[in-house]
Amino acid sequence: MIFHIAGDEFRLRVMAASLSDKGAREVNEDFLGLVDMGHRGLCCVLADGAGGHGHGGLAARITVNAVLEGFGHNPLFAPAGLASLISLAEHAVAGAQPLSISRKHMSATVVLLCIDRKTGRALWAHWGDSRLYWFRDQKVRQITEDHSVVQQLLHAGVYRNEDPRRLPNRSVLAGAIGAESQIPPTVLPRPVELAAGDAFLLCSDGLWEGLHDEQMESTLRHSQSPQEWLEQMEAAVRAQARSYQDNFSALAVWIAASEDGGA
Repeated sequence: MIFHIAGDEFRLRVMAASLSDKGAREVNEDFLGLVDMGHRGLCCVLADGAGGHGHGGLAARITVNAVLEGFGHNPLFAPAGLASLISLAEHAVAGAQPLSISRKHMSATVVLLCIDRKTGRALWAHWGDSRLYWFRDQKVRQITEDHSVVQQLLHAGVYRNEDPRRLPNRSVLAGAIGAESQIPPTVLPRPVELAAGDAFLLCSDGLWEGLHDEQMESTLRHSQSPQEWLEQMEAAVRAQARSYQDNFSALAVWIAASEDGGA
């Protein structure tokens, strides 16, 4: 997929690709999507249904559809706008929970990225442990912070200088759509200015828990397109051949200079 950004002072291209695989699980409870509103903006979203609670895949699908539908009806590019999209998803999942006993505790993580075509800026939000990575100059510039029990223990100093991927109960969430959350969603407080060469990765924990930052950066440097980047990361995950491999999904978004030689 290729999308174009055009503004008064710059011309940039936005290229996006997606990946979603069930891994070693019987079903894939990840869901993702993208809506392009032309000059009004672009929104990408990924959700990971919480395992063990029943109907996680349904919760993920409801979450993504609610965010994309909400953005399509009212593409507000502001922190409050992204917070309202997560709220729409929360209400949609909560509304579906009482329909059956098996849906009572269904929940999902969510991460979304919105791009403002008019100003050439990006804004994102998340709830749970699905992540957004922002790369600049092919290096990790910023990573969202997980809403998980392990992350809270890291903040409290219980664990020090340890890789959260290897800690017990790493997947226990402290916040998510449809859950009894201890902490609220996080929305970036102010937009970032886009630059040619920027890259974004929205991914479920099934992908990032098997790849360190250095591997993401290395595959980024050796890729000619967002699709190739995802394929290289997928190969790295599969090479581990883990019998317990979770569903893994990702949306890759690249910001490139326009073909006509713009900024």
